[in-house]
Amino acid sequence: MGLKEFLSKFRFKPELAGFVGIEREHFLVHAGGLAGGVHSPSAKRFLEAINDPRWTYELSAYQVESRTVPSMDLSAMRLGLLENENLGNRTATGLGLRLVNEEVAPFLSPLEVYPDPRYLKIAKTISPEKLDAASRVTGTHIHIGVGNIEKAIALNNVLIPRLNELCAMGDHSDGERLRLYRLMADNYQPTAYESSEHLFEIARAEGFTDNPRNCWKLIRISIHGTVELRMFGVTDNLDEILEWVSFVKKTARGGI
Repeated sequence: MGLKEFLSKFRFKPELAGFVGIEREHFLVHAGGLAGGVHSPSAKRFLEAINDPRWTYELSAYQVESRTVPSMDLSAMRLGLLENENLGNRTATGLGLRLVNEEVAPFLSPLEVYPDPRYLKIAKTISPEKLDAASRVTGTHIHIGVGNIEKAIALNNVLIPRLNELCAMGDHSDGERLRLYRLMADNYQPTAYESSEHLFEIARAEGFTDNPRNCWKLIRISIHGTVELRMFGVTDNLDEILEWVSFVKKTARGGI
């Protein structure tokens, strides 16, 4: 694969430069009865019931993810988060489940993977320890839209010096979530790229040229034409999420 083919995998949308999208991962637990509070591998059942493109699956069948539409305005982001939360809670209740914002789950047994071909392949190729780590953590991911690969590299490089601060800001588990994340993701450490050619070299060395989604860096350039921050944990407090967004936007001004 050459550089041009690799870069074609990233779908940049100049009209969405500076827009922010938020992804929230949630655990599913039984709502009541003898199994009340026990984690439930019910992602497929939940997603079939909710039938909404803002909701999707993760590797673990115990988790689901909600996504907001891209926005520039914090009030619109809050509304999007609240709409997703209300819809998700109603759907879960109808299934005898609850959505739980929990950074680190206890050991899950049995470990069940969502029946997606990519995730099933990943589960077969990683160690049981890595599969356990990947299944037990959830996070909040913040995406910032950029217009092209040069802008993406510039923003990626602007954010990297603030990595430790960003990690501390989003931590509610005394570092346990990030410890498990690092156990799961060998290439978690963000890279400051000198150019698109350098990004391609790193992708070849770390094995994500065919599918850039297999780059698990805490700050990464995503196929959606965004720079994605993956270090934040989870919280019930929507205003806290918006504080993270505000800090990221302020930090990112020099790179968008």
